[in-house]
Amino acid sequence: MELVYLILISFAASWLTFFSGFGLGTILTPVFYFLFNDLALAIAGTAIVHFLNNLFKFLLMQKSVDWKIAIPFGIASIPAAFLGAYLLTHFEDVALLNYTLGEKAYTVFMMNVVFGVLLIIFAVIELLPNFTLNISRKYLWVGGLISGFFGGLSGHQGALRTAFLTKYKLDKEVFIATGIVIALAVDISRTSHYFSSFDLDVLKANWLILLSSLLAAFVGAITGKYF
Repeated sequence: MELVYLILISFAASWLTFFSGFGLGTILTPVFYFLFNDLALAIAGTAIVHFLNNLFKFLLMQKSVDWKIAIPFGIASIPAAFLGAYLLTHFEDVALLNYTLGEKAYTVFMMNVVFGVLLIIFAVIELLPNFTLNISRKYLWVGGLISGFFGGLSGHQGALRTAFLTKYKLDKEVFIATGIVIALAVDISRTSHYFSSFDLDVLKANWLILLSSLLAAFVGAITGKYF
């Protein structure tokens, strides 16, 4: 049943990205965390599915990309994503607090705190009406730096990227396609660092989980484009 739930969630989250500009990474990371019980591996596994799905979506939407936005935004996001990914690999084993409940001992890691705080911030942003980040096109690189950094650190690039892009009143196809290109730039940067830094044997051993999620995301992308 866990695999069935994963397929349904991956499909729905990928489908959602064609209406909101983000969603797959935000929704899939907690799901992978439940499956792997390791936040760093959950972020890395999500990055793999996110990257390959964005590559697939690019093939579907490449004719609608606004390259004048995608290039400066995407280029700035690459080093920022690498920095975020670098910090992730150094945060994952840093313990902040040890405590016990009954006979069980628990440890609070820095990465869990960072991830939890970011989730709270993004949830609050969702509650703010008409939230956008008002930065002129001349400073697109600022949006790239911010969304790229958090994309590398926690995988939450889409919500911030969308907050920047909605200001420019792009046609819906251009909005989605441009966001896909920017997301690809972040994914290439962070995924390459994850592969060189993490022990991914757990992900390799669970290839069926990743493949099922990816195929469901592909179907979600096709369906999202249709609608």
